[in-house]
Amino acid sequence: MNKEVFLKELTFYLNKMKNADKDKFITFYDEMISDYIENGMSEEDAVNKIGAPKRIAEELLESHDSVKIDMPSTGSRVLNMMLLILGFPLWGSILLAGILLLVSFYILFWCIPFTTGVSCIGFFSTSIISIIGSPFIMSRSMSVGIMQLGTGIASIGISFLLGTATLKLSKKFIVITKKFNIKLVALFKKKVVVR
Repeated sequence: MNKEVFLKELTFYLNKMKNADKDKFITFYDEMISDYIENGMSEEDAVNKIGAPKRIAEELLESHDSVKIDMPSTGSRVLNMMLLILGFPLWGSILLAGILLLVSFYILFWCIPFTTGVSCIGFFSTSIISIIGSPFIMSRSMSVGIMQLGTGIASIGISFLLGTATLKLSKKFIVITKKFNIKLVALFKKKVVVR
């Protein structure tokens, strides 16, 4: 394949890209082939060294993140702004519903470590009260006081288990939340080419 055919195919495969960006890449590869030829390579060898135009175009489009969207336009900026404002009750409510859905997802997701943490605090408080109060109960009834002391000691063990579970769950949930946030932000970072 010679340089002309290579550049035509590359142009064809980059048809989803904005013309200004496409021209930059075509110029870049044109100069690269010319440099190889100046260094003593044949035109076919230079083109073969660069690779297949389809593969190059796929890599460029993937890294460039451009999407071609044909937006309807009225031709008037004022009219476009008026339509945007008049359409706010529709698109604004959809946007608000999406935001609230996302917030409710986060709340539900984090309820699990929150529940274990609150239970840990509750059992720990119960254990302290039971252990401190057991001598007063033992003076009245020994069996009830021993039972209260045992409940307090068991509550300490349960609170430590719940505390450990809360720490481990929180670490895992932080990692999952970060990954989700990165994917969510990546959705909005894509460049959009509007024609």
